[in-house]
Amino acid sequence: MMDRQFIKSLIPHREPFLFVDRIVNVQEGKSICAQLDIACDLPFFKGHFPKKPIMPGVLTLEALAQTSGLLLALSKNGVTAGSIFYLASSNIKFLKPLKPGSVLELNSRLVKEFGGLYQFEAEALSARERIASGTIVLAKAQEEGARA
Repeated sequence: MMDRQFIKSLIPHREPFLFVDRIVNVQEGKSICAQLDIACDLPFFKGHFPKKPIMPGVLTLEALAQTSGLLLALSKNGVTAGSIFYLASSNIKFLKPLKPGSVLELNSRLVKEFGGLYQFEAEALSARERIASGTIVLAKAQEEGARA
């Protein structure tokens, strides 16, 4: 299992916008399983929603995108640790609300790579129930001064 410190060596995200706590399993260049602990004291629960807190769907999507980026960082396909990827596209269906106190399992599988774009099939689960699933496309950021 790879912890949060190791994750920080691979992707540029930092608190409060790092949404992966550990990597549970990875098949290099193919798939990854990671987890995020949904602590009750996370700041967004104060306002989303005060009487019935749930994790915002966009943050579940961000956790899936970060997990997908971790798969790329752990693959030997020319991507280096610390590379920046932007969320280019997503088609995620949200199926159930995610409540505080749970563990979010994040699964991503690389489907296709084309011209600096990477397409993934991704799903988020909690207690073996699907919370969200669909496709994500990440785009590798061009380096400063590079031309398209």
